[in-house]
Amino acid sequence: MLVAMEEILIRQKSQNNSVSSVDDNPTEVVEKKTAELLEQQQLKENNQAQVETEITREQLSLSKRLLNWRTIVPLVIVIVAIVFFIQKLQIDPQKTWMAMKSANVIFLLAAFVIYYLSFPLRALRWRILLENVGYTKANGVELPKFWKLVEIIFISWFANAIVPAKLGDLYRAYLLRQEAGVSATRTFGTVMAERLLDLIVLLLLFISALIVSLHSNLPVYLRGGLELTLVAVVLGIAALFIMRLFPTRIATLVPARFRDYYYHFQEGTLGSFKRIPTLTGLTFGVWACEALRFFCVAMALNLIGGGLLHMLSASFFIGLGEALLTVVPFTGGGVGLVEAGMLAMIGLFNHGAPNALNLSTAAIVLDRTISLLSIVLFGFIVFMLAFGRQATKQAKKS
Repeated sequence: MLVAMEEILIRQKSQNNSVSSVDDNPTEVVEKKTAELLEQQQLKENNQAQVETEITREQLSLSKRLLNWRTIVPLVIVIVAIVFFIQKLQIDPQKTWMAMKSANVIFLLAAFVIYYLSFPLRALRWRILLENVGYTKANGVELPKFWKLVEIIFISWFANAIVPAKLGDLYRAYLLRQEAGVSATRTFGTVMAERLLDLIVLLLLFISALIVSLHSNLPVYLRGGLELTLVAVVLGIAALFIMRLFPTRIATLVPARFRDYYYHFQEGTLGSFKRIPTLTGLTFGVWACEALRFFCVAMALNLIGGGLLHMLSASFFIGLGEALLTVVPFTGGGVGLVEAGMLAMIGLFNHGAPNALNLSTAAIVLDRTISLLSIVLFGFIVFMLAFGRQATKQAKKS
């Protein structure tokens, strides 16, 4: 086959000789062209292998995950625990409801709008990460339009809200593959790079808010949680350095059937870290939206007293702490753990105030209505519309 390729290339060389430089070496040109053709053939074979090993829709079925005992059992346990602690702490549902009714609607609408502004920022950041790993028109990849990326991210948030184990992150990679025909495992690498950026910036903001709002009055359990988060960040950064320094050696430790997944994941993760200042700025914007959401909820209820700086720092501490708690994938959306953690954090700032417990509960319910229940409601609608469009598109093709 190589001999035939060389003969074709030599024939092409002789036909185009009039426009070539007289100093060109035919043998070198033949070898170069042959190498290029072989490389193209190898890339084609790799792409075919990639298609064979890519993630399937069956593996990511939301209906199966939602009805799985691993989803249902933890959720039932959490609901029972919530009911028990409501009775144990003597939270009055009627007083809580009265506090919610008295909340300033303007501040609540502001909280809703600010929270949903974070999704366009996330989409813009993700587009940059995808371009960093080579998903550009120049490389033959047509990424979806900006608002389509927003839709994909929103659907992934919906998946994370209803099923545990952060399945939505993997589902996001799968949806992009459906739209743009790119590697889901490489795309998942960009999602992991995004998560690491999130964790680093989130931790920086959280520590700053902690120092300003609590000073030296830092509870032991919060100090322990902070130390665990620091360890997680350090391990994540160390893992990236190890992947970059010893790519081949690590690949040999991965079972052969998962090796293609690992290579694409590695490319997606390590290749994402370009244009860091822009990515960092967008990440700060994302978490500012998250924290300001809770600040508006707190203002709607007059939850935290003191000056503006104290209210802002306390709100950032609680809002970002809430985000950190969702990292634990025990239940969808962190249900149970997040509410308990928020109650403890809010108690640091309004302990001893009149009706403090019921007011704190009202703040948690209103905040989680925006950050969780609205995602479930609107996410389901967006998911069904996207699913319907996809089904219509496939029907037209067939």
